Amino acid sequence: MLSKTAPFGIVLFVVFFSLAAQSQQTKYGQEQANATSTAPCAFEFSSGTNNTSFRFCVTATGNIPEIETPQGRAQMSFDRHEGYGICNESPAVAYYDYGQFGDSGNWGAATVLSQTAQSVKIARTTADGIWTLTQTFTLIPATPSVKVVMALKNNTAVSRVAYLVRHADIDADWNNTGEVLNNFTATTGGAFAWNTSIPFGLNSGFGLALENLGQPQFGYLQGFARTTYQPPNPCDFAGDSSGSVLTNVDGSVALAYVQSIGARKTKTATMIYRGM
Repeated sequence: MLSKTAPFGIVLFVVFFSLAAQSQQTKYGQEQANATSTAPCAFEFSSGTNNTSFRFCVTATGNIPEIETPQGRAQMSFDRHEGYGICNESPAVAYYDYGQFGDSGNWGAATVLSQTAQSVKIARTTADGIWTLTQTFTLIPATPSVKVVMALKNNTAVSRVAYLVRHADIDADWNNTGEVLNNFTATTGGAFAWNTSIPFGLNSGFGLALENLGQPQFGYLQGFARTTYQPPNPCDFAGDSSGSVLTNVDGSVALAYVQSIGARKTKTATMIYRGM
């Protein structure tokens, strides 16, 4: 829901949202047809063993196509659909990179800003120069989890409303179950996919959560349980989402933030992927 302290511009998001979504539908479909794969791993991170094990990798363009937790339990789809999207509200323009599903073709090259044994920082500017997205991926062995910090900068001389989206096609424990059908639900601050361990004794009760971490700088925050494995148009991030718990479907999850960002200012969203 909208924050009670959200600025007037964020409230206007509710009015403009449908117009932005409608104007993007055809273009979004055309971009999907022309999308290119960006899913190969460029950076790999791991910690722990057995139940404390967490392994993930990051592509050169800032996707997480592989997450395994606990040890031997693959949680991200073998289709490697994971990534991010931005919508410039007015005029409505969608920018996205969803890994193997493809990107929108309106990005500049990604740049690695720093790398350590437990983290990598990658920046990427949209081809029109309006937005720069800087992402930092950090392995957190104590949780265990991966923390994702998404810093979005408005490079222009005017304030702009942005929608910032993270999406994951989760197939919980697919390498052991042979199934891509899971259960999905969402809260204001996260979205989750899992297999049940009921009746007790089944060895497939694992899952993955995508959750906001800390106080967001964005006035609007919402998790979504999606009825399809396909990623959302960033300008229509609530499309194909469910208002109830989904069971036994090939779905996906998304986390969306909305806020007006001032001229040459940056706002940051922080989230984690953790096992369930």
